[in-house]
Amino acid sequence: MKFIELNRSLKEHISNLYNIKGEDIFLIKNAIANIKSAVVNDFEEFNFVKLDTEKLKSSEVNAQLSTLPIGGEYRMVVLNNPNAEIVKLLNKFDFANSNVVAVCVGADKLTAGEVVDCSKLDKVDIQKYALNYLAKRKIAIAEQALDYLIDATNGNMSFIVNELGKLSSFVSDGDTITMDIVTNLVANTTEYVIYMLTGAIDEKNYTKYQTILSSMSKSQTFGEIFSYMGKYFKRMQYISINKNDEEVSKILSIKPYAIKMSRQAIAKNGVNYYINLYQKYVDLDYKIKSGKISPYNALYELIF
Repeated sequence: MKFIELNRSLKEHISNLYNIKGEDIFLIKNAIANIKSAVVNDFEEFNFVKLDTEKLKSSEVNAQLSTLPIGGEYRMVVLNNPNAEIVKLLNKFDFANSNVVAVCVGADKLTAGEVVDCSKLDKVDIQKYALNYLAKRKIAIAEQALDYLIDATNGNMSFIVNELGKLSSFVSDGDTITMDIVTNLVANTTEYVIYMLTGAIDEKNYTKYQTILSSMSKSQTFGEIFSYMGKYFKRMQYISINKNDEEVSKILSIKPYAIKMSRQAIAKNGVNYYINLYQKYVDLDYKIKSGKISPYNALYELIF
């Protein structure tokens, strides 16, 4: 089932094993929180256990799955990054008449349990989530403004929820969030907009690229933006040609999740796409420094 179906499912039936799949960290965290809210009522310090199982033995996990709850119907055990031995245990574990709810995150080969799809939501589902979020606060949002917010945040739910909170606090009950309000209030921190800008490049969505670039230029010079782009293309080129994730993480000081997402973009667009973009950046950077082109024109030539 999709993430947005989880709450309804929890009201109808509690599974003993949830297999959370997908890459959206916001959705994963909320899926765990929603399951916890449904099953852990008392004695949380005992009835809620969160483990990084990458280096644990199956006997240790088996002991956790076999421990009865105290003062409640269920005991919840969250298993992050399970190794092959743990996955094998979960696939064979007998949950019949069990008072334990196991929630497994990051197990590619787990075949047992009820799957909760925490992949990136499509635009329609994001719209439903945003409208429901605002409706609870008796606030409306213009269709164009909501579309802009989703495009500007690249559909990232962490960013969207953060911005919805800020936008809803700016208007009064019964008011409508307009396009002007969104364009003026949506965050323009460097990390935030670079994430959006590079996401548009990975998607080859040139309309979104122009929209985000226009918004970003309100707080950053075109030279600064061009420099950020160069750092991103250099990183993507290095990841493209280096298959050792541990070495990449150490040299570039980035987390495994960031490497995983980068490799997905590389698999989609091809190694040469990022190698050529970085080479183009180097050529344009030389032209900027020699006065042959402006950073503004370089940013557009880089993509188009």
